[in-house]
Amino acid sequence: MRSTPLSAQSSPRKLLFAAAALAMCACQSAPTPSARAAPSPAPSGAAGPATAPSPHGAATPAPPSRDGAAPLVQATAGDSAASAALDSRSPVKLAPPPFAQTLVRPAPAGSSAAPRLVKVTEQKNTITDEAEWFARNGLSLPVLQVPSGPQSGARPLPSFVPTRYGDQELVKAIDHGDHLALFYGPSFADARFIAILDAAHSVVAFFDFESFLVPPAFAPKEAEFVRGHVGWAVAKDGVLYVSSGHRTYAASSKGKNAYLSALDLATGQLLWQSAPLVCNAENFVLRGDHLLCGYGFTAEPDFLYVLERATGKVVSKVPMKSGPEFLVEKEGKLFVRTYDTDYVFDLR
Repeated sequence: MRSTPLSAQSSPRKLLFAAAALAMCACQSAPTPSARAAPSPAPSGAAGPATAPSPHGAATPAPPSRDGAAPLVQATAGDSAASAALDSRSPVKLAPPPFAQTLVRPAPAGSSAAPRLVKVTEQKNTITDEAEWFARNGLSLPVLQVPSGPQSGARPLPSFVPTRYGDQELVKAIDHGDHLALFYGPSFADARFIAILDAAHSVVAFFDFESFLVPPAFAPKEAEFVRGHVGWAVAKDGVLYVSSGHRTYAASSKGKNAYLSALDLATGQLLWQSAPLVCNAENFVLRGDHLLCGYGFTAEPDFLYVLERATGKVVSKVPMKSGPEFLVEKEGKLFVRTYDTDYVFDLR
């Protein structure tokens, strides 16, 4: 199996993809992942009443921002208000989602036409050259350095950001400019809690996604492998958009995997959940009235999707050569990194 150096900031799914590919070559039949870590036990004493944000071994954060810009949410010397606020409250325990395409009520959004994706380039990559892909194209993701992550040159974490919640570590921090999305869990592959901090460093939402992480149906022998995690999140117009799912074969959970969901930021009420198998990429892109995301896995169909932001309905999809891993919008183009192929699309 081709090993992926930590310095390359490789996607956490690559080891599993490579293992699966070897299995397919060896037996010429549908593979079974050969190395998957059992999920971490549920944290003790972490969740409580609401008061109001691959299960496959060690994982690394997405490649860091390389634009050198300071985050809009600035650190303040001695500012511990956010940390105190997080420690003093219990996350909202979310109701179990339907694990199926569902619309409870539309999220606030306009009705502009969906972007049309026109392929400009398609080029094979060397699988381990993610960092070079980001640098070569001048791309970045708005991730911040977290204590448990590799010291990779990501933008520094502001001093006011809580690095722990109880016995849960800060495993991912995303700076969206007007808010931070903070992910807590025992590991990057088992992120369970999301806190949203506004520009004033106030905790405006704190959610426990435990009910989203175990599908309602799964193959009996796959129980320990199908526990999922929350992967990416962004808040807009009072709504939290979040991806969730596991990183093994769809059949392991009988297809109940890889969703985008929209939640009321104030209450945690589910507004909609997408169809399954639309988003297991490391991130998704919110563009106007639509969401751009991707799904793929070894021996499964690979697609780039466009969803309505109001309803979560899939309005278009584009077939890909392998599973999408990163999506970055820049100057009217969408750069898509998949397991072994790099794409550029015009957004029209």
